[in-house]
Parts: sequence; structure tokens; C-alpha cells
Amino acid sequence: MAKTNGAQTVELITGRKIVMSTGVGKTNIDELKWLTETVLASANSWKQTGWAYIADCSQMSPVGPAEGGELVKMTKAFVEAGCQAFAFVEGNSIMLKIQAQKNTQRSETGIMEGHFATREEALAWLKDEIKI
Repeated sequence: MAKTNGAQTVELITGRKIVMSTGVGKTNIDELKWLTETVLASANSWKQTGWAYIADCSQMSPVGPAEGGELVKMTKAFVEAGCQAFAFVEGNSIMLKIQAQKNTQRSETGIMEGHFATREEALAWLKDEIKI
């Protein structure tokens, strides 16, 4: 069952060790903190075996510097909790892709990441390349 707080929604992908969030519009730091806590709680039982995260940003507005800093913290927390890969669904937005890449680089985690136009592409990549 999906959980929602403001611009953010979190759900599990049935039958796979994948947590997906979907953002719509503009988000803020409080929503990102909730997102981090909710994703970590959802993936807690997979910490030892590994899991993946899909961020569907295709309907989101770019974030500001403060929110970007919170996303870097989130990336570090996910990696520490056993996340093996991030898949970003950005539609056709070059701006969102650049922003996601920079936030991941700033996290200095070395996490595997992929950028996709659709959820289906992200799910296929996680299955075929990451084996999740």
C-alpha cells in the first residue's frame, strides 16, 4: 500500500526488493526527511540481502540547494542501509537528470545509478543489470 506525504509517495514493487517514490510538483526538506524515513523503514528487512530504489521524478520541479543537500544525506543513508542501486525516472527532463547526477556525485558513495524516461525502463535495468 502506498504512503503519501505532501509531494511524495512511497510504495513497494510487488515481488521485488525495490522501493519506489513518486514526486509531484515542488517538494521541501520536511517531505524529503519523511521520504528517507519511510523508504528506510520499507527496506529494513532487505538490509543484508540488498535492495534498490527508484525515484520517479518525472513530474517534479527541480529542487533548491537546501533540498539538494537533504537528497545527498538521503543517498548516504540508503547506501548504508544496503541499497545497491538508484534508478531515476526523469521523463525527458535534462535538468532533472543533471540534478540527480550531481546529488549522487556529492554523496561520494559510488552507488550504481541509472537514468530513464519511464518506470518500465528502470525496472528492466534493475532486473537485467543489477539483478534485483
